[in-house]
Amino acid sequence: MTEDQWNEYLKRSKTWSIRMSHDLLHSNAYQKLKYGPAIKALNWFHEKIRIEVNKKKRGKDRYRTINDGEISFTYKEALLRGLTSNQFSKALKELCRFGFIDVIKPGSGLMGDYSVFGVSQRWRDFGTPKFVENEFPKSVPYGFRGKKTKSTFKIVR
Repeated sequence: MTEDQWNEYLKRSKTWSIRMSHDLLHSNAYQKLKYGPAIKALNWFHEKIRIEVNKKKRGKDRYRTINDGEISFTYKEALLRGLTSNQFSKALKELCRFGFIDVIKPGSGLMGDYSVFGVSQRWRDFGTPKFVENEFPKSVPYGFRGKKTKSTFKIVR
């Protein structure tokens, strides 16, 4: 995302609103979040949720999430929003640990291969025996960067 695209995004987003439930704001998991960038990132994840409204229905059946499990949030976008890569990395790990997000597809950091996230409901069970803790996936080394091996060839003169 270039700076021009970012500025266009900011212009369009002024008419949007973020829906966070009362249950989430007063949950045990949300109260345990202590890292400020994690709270910011959680709000930004909720900003990315797209909801379809069925005007014929009432109550919670009226709203349906249409992009859950397809949310991308790149390090470049986090940098444009004011987070360094270390802050964003730590925030993602904390949000995953407390059950707010799940990593659907881990990215590799190569050009165009980004992570895809889903907004999870695991936070509802945080602090109870029913809570399922998902480990944030480790990055996969590509090429020769990940292994330290001894050279086995000899130079013959």
